[in-house]
Amino acid sequence: MRTYIDYLREVLNMSSIGIKGYIKAQIKLMIITFLILSIGLYFIGIDKFILKAFGIAIVDIFPVLGSGIVMIPWAISFFVRNSINTGVYIILLYISLVIIRQIIEPKILGDSIGLRPIYTLAATILGSLFLGPFGVILGPIVAIILNSIYTINKREDIKNLENK
Repeated sequence: MRTYIDYLREVLNMSSIGIKGYIKAQIKLMIITFLILSIGLYFIGIDKFILKAFGIAIVDIFPVLGSGIVMIPWAISFFVRNSINTGVYIILLYISLVIIRQIIEPKILGDSIGLRPIYTLAATILGSLFLGPFGVILGPIVAIILNSIYTINKREDIKNLENK
């Protein structure tokens, strides 16, 4: 018979694997964001585009801030300086980035943490509804822990059926 400590240890072990996958997924998303921004900023003709793309990709990791906290004011500054075309291109790049991330993020997160994309998306949305900006990060982590508990219990139920 398994003790409570053994059960807790198994849940923590399985959850830590999922959380490591979550961190890897965030790094993958940051790299994709960096590549999209680098290519876009290069074609727009922005100086030091790699450095700027890297900075925006770093900021994009944070749930509330995201790339929009940099790109929208940046585009507005181009409009104010009468560089309308550049401002429009920055906004179009930002919109493209948001659309691409919305499409690929649930899939990458789901594959990395062992949850179906729809569950990852639901956990992210519910987390943000209940916990605000931090819920975007905590929602998937809670889903990882719940999935670990479910998987361990399911495995235990199957063992019990086989022993009967």
